[in-house]
Amino acid sequence: MSKSRFFSGYYPWRLFRRFFWSQVLVLNLLFLISLGIASFVIDFGFYRTEPLIVMGIYFVLSLLGSAFFAFRFANPLKRVILKALRIANKKQYREVLDEETILEDEPGEYFELEMALDKIRKKLKKRRTQLAQGREESQVLMSSLEDAVISINNDEKILYCNNRFTAQFLSLEQASEVERFTQNVILSAVFREPEILEIFKQTMVTGDTKYASLRIPTLRGGGTRFFSIRVSALREEKTREVYGAMGLFHDITTLKSAEQIRIEFVENASHELRTPLTSVKGFLETLKDDVSQQKMDQLPYFLSVISKNVDRLIDLVNDLMTLSALESHSPLQKSVFVPEAVTLDLVERLATLSAEKQIKISVKSSVPTLDADEAKVEQVLQNLIGNAIKYIQPGGEIQVIWEKLGERVALRVIDNGPGIAEEHLPRLFERFYRIEKGRSRDSGGTGLGLAIAKHIMGSHGGTIAVKSKPLSGSEFICVF
Repeated sequence: MSKSRFFSGYYPWRLFRRFFWSQVLVLNLLFLISLGIASFVIDFGFYRTEPLIVMGIYFVLSLLGSAFFAFRFANPLKRVILKALRIANKKQYREVLDEETILEDEPGEYFELEMALDKIRKKLKKRRTQLAQGREESQVLMSSLEDAVISINNDEKILYCNNRFTAQFLSLEQASEVERFTQNVILSAVFREPEILEIFKQTMVTGDTKYASLRIPTLRGGGTRFFSIRVSALREEKTREVYGAMGLFHDITTLKSAEQIRIEFVENASHELRTPLTSVKGFLETLKDDVSQQKMDQLPYFLSVISKNVDRLIDLVNDLMTLSALESHSPLQKSVFVPEAVTLDLVERLATLSAEKQIKISVKSSVPTLDADEAKVEQVLQNLIGNAIKYIQPGGEIQVIWEKLGERVALRVIDNGPGIAEEHLPRLFERFYRIEKGRSRDSGGTGLGLAIAKHIMGSHGGTIAVKSKPLSGSEFICVF
């Protein structure tokens, strides 16, 4: 054993010193008592030179013997101390522990105690590993959650929050404080909404789980968003006393938007169905009265209006069924076809409508073939060209252009009509959205054509967009 290691702080010197001086004191005291008794039994001079020499030699030998026995007594305890330090995981003793090879199975003077410490060390190591794994799994789980999670103590100071919560609600300074586990960030510094603070307080007071649905502003989450909040109490394992609360913030903005879209869809669909049905019922009632009174003058007109509204109802139902099929991701019937031929065929079928308004339709194509669902592509063409015919002024012009964009194919439908105001462009592809509601219905539109076109392009993995300005015409661009 080196000198530096021998005199290091982990050797039990205090025990050594106590044992050493105790032995020196006891041995010399016993020796003096023995000499005192011997002076009565054997007559010799206590203060003569020979006894003093013997006493000096004995004292020196007692010092050496005591040192030897104290070292022999304390040295085995060093192994026990080192093992205890190993259990305590003292980093400053790591090198010493490795050099001393204290984990050897050789039995020492304190073998049973060493074995007990070894068992404790192994159990603690296993528990420490399990805790580290559990902590890592919990952190990975919390980080991968789409929901924001936060836990606070009874003083409303943040104990933990996951990455989602940090990104949405904490400033950079607050996030830094939380990462350092300083517990200096309080809940009221993060949220200004009294409803949030109140449900956390109620949970910690009553111990019951509380729920709320609130609109909360986020720092880096896209402005104000809707959250479903669930706050549960945190309890001590043994006493079951509440020491804090954990809140889970589930973003339901998409659900709210979908719910609003569903409500608007039902309202719009009901309105679109009610208008022609009301017209049909009104004209039928009038027709019944005229027939009963033998008035047949308006009969052809009434039947024409009823037939027109019935056709509109059929178109609306067909468009709704088409939209439903597209949203249910029905499989595409793909085939290779010539897009120019399909376009020319459709233009020929729409020739009657375009001739009524003296609209010129030109078709240009640099795309020899296209691999897509021919029927659905024709439906997109019909919606776009049909809309252009309906809304541009008489004598207008429509261009249909097929062109290659690298590995993609683009369809462009351009007209020189009145154009579309900028505020309408973001919502143009919504179901039942109309720029001029009365004019759209008079032209026979169902309000679903562009929504259907958008779904068809999406099912092909493509996109549809519009460029338009008032009095400058419109351009619809479909990219396959």
